[in-house]
Amino acid sequence: MLALAIDPGDGSELRYDLSKEVVSIGASSSNDVVLRSPGVAPVHFVIRRSGESVTFLGQPRQIVLLNGERRSRGVLTGGDRLKIGTATVVILSTTDEVVEPNSKEAGSSAEKQPAVGSEAEAVGEVKTRAEVVLYNEPKRLAEARRQLLEVFQSGLDSDLVSSLQNYLATVFEGRRALLAWLDHQGVLQPIVSNWTGAVPQLPIRTFAELAHGDRVAMLRGSGREALIYPVIVSGSDSRIYLMAETGEESRDEDRTLLAELAAMVAIHWARVEGSSELLGEWEADARANLESRLPGTSPAVRDLRERVLSASRSPGPALISGRVGSGRAYIASLIASLRPTGKPWIRVLQARGGDESALRVELFGSGTTIGARELAARAGGGVVVVRSIERMSIPLQAELAVMIGKDQGSDYGSKVRWILTVAESCEALMANGSIDQELFNHAARNLIRVPSLEERREDLPLVIVRMLKTIGDEQGKEIRGIALETLDSLLGYSFEGQMSELLSELRRLVSATPEGEMVRGSVRRVLTGSGDVAGGDIEGFDATAMLGEDDLKVVIPTVERLLIDRVLRRSLGNQSKAARDLNLSRGALIAKIKEYEIPDYRSLRRSKR
Repeated sequence: MLALAIDPGDGSELRYDLSKEVVSIGASSSNDVVLRSPGVAPVHFVIRRSGESVTFLGQPRQIVLLNGERRSRGVLTGGDRLKIGTATVVILSTTDEVVEPNSKEAGSSAEKQPAVGSEAEAVGEVKTRAEVVLYNEPKRLAEARRQLLEVFQSGLDSDLVSSLQNYLATVFEGRRALLAWLDHQGVLQPIVSNWTGAVPQLPIRTFAELAHGDRVAMLRGSGREALIYPVIVSGSDSRIYLMAETGEESRDEDRTLLAELAAMVAIHWARVEGSSELLGEWEADARANLESRLPGTSPAVRDLRERVLSASRSPGPALISGRVGSGRAYIASLIASLRPTGKPWIRVLQARGGDESALRVELFGSGTTIGARELAARAGGGVVVVRSIERMSIPLQAELAVMIGKDQGSDYGSKVRWILTVAESCEALMANGSIDQELFNHAARNLIRVPSLEERREDLPLVIVRMLKTIGDEQGKEIRGIALETLDSLLGYSFEGQMSELLSELRRLVSATPEGEMVRGSVRRVLTGSGDVAGGDIEGFDATAMLGEDDLKVVIPTVERLLIDRVLRRSLGNQSKAARDLNLSRGALIAKIKEYEIPDYRSLRRSKR
């Protein structure tokens, strides 16, 4: 027999003699002991008898004061007092001895219940039955969950940043809360915030622990507490965190809400990251800049602008593919110059195949030589562009992939932005094993293909007009448009050398145009970016046609290209010997080889052996 006395706090007392093994106490009428008093949950706690032992267990998020001590569970003996809200439960007896009832009429705040356990139950087998107890969630928690669903169930094109701002202000009313990312210097930068004053910072070891995904942090100081939850975004290099001030009364609810909010933000991170409000005026300026520097209305160019903008926002590696001369290096420079944090330090490296010792030193350093990555780190962050990675050996690509992986996996994110360029078909290069799989995976989130001129023929008139203005500024000339017949000849010409050949031809036309006049003339036979002459190969080039050309800007590059190609072929790619024969320094020869994209003939030495 379990004897209880209930003091609802108004001076009255109610006596219970219970023979059940399990006794529930709470405000719901389905309980064995109904106690309707301020601060009492629908099912507040349960008393269980097991032989001589009597214990109690508080229901989720419910506590009692056992003899003045806050407890959620414990062992009960005769004389113990459990305070629940304004009411008190007194344990009179936990033995089978009969205690004479002596109860007073209870007040309106408690309902009198008959003694449980009839004479039949006392002498017969005690029957047990399954029970379902329904109770309401705390009002704040239920309302916050409803609002959370409204935020993320909105249209896919809606801006989540403003919605999250309102959500934090409503759910954590009167308290500070924010969503922040960790920059490369280890400083939390707010994304969505109603935090006033300085944002608390944590030591590196704490962020390292939070990176495991199953850890949260409690920050205590100056009489305040703040919960910190990581937002684990799959496949992202960003370090994102939720932080909110909390207190003793709301701590459990805050933990639930922050955990659910972190999960939802992680799922919809692309919508947060791409928010126009997040990037503010930068995105509007970047879009205007891109429309000016990548003009055109074709689907290929619109897609290119969006991919360049997306890659500019992201700190992760990017991989740019396209035909030779299509402008891959130009796109890489655009990505570097458009990033929200400003124009960075930039280093461009060219992979050429063959002996890779020089490229290895440029990438990783050697002895007293500092590699590109370390140079960028010392500059406080930078961009390293590696061109034509398909010419690198697979082992060197694997080493580069390991370095990029270490940068992306650092606690504060990478200080180096890697941009890689590759020949037109990434799929074909992956199929034949010319690109390391891990290196490709690192850049898979920012794949950009530069369309050929054939794919954007409708854009050529606008492209030509914009380029003429730029070239006129370079040469210090005012150009008053282009003649229709000249434009027609340009539109009807097949630029095998892609954008680089078009640019070279326009420069020739502008140089021949007097100040303040209209560009006139027709397309001439000029060298393409691949080293061929438009309409024929280099060896079959018509010398008479070349000598009949009056423009030195056409004749001189053609002759230089022809002579350097011939001497390099004769010396089997020996650059030092070719430089002596051409009466050039080796450095000047290498610069011209890069300018004219002359093939590397060192392979002839290997085939001769």
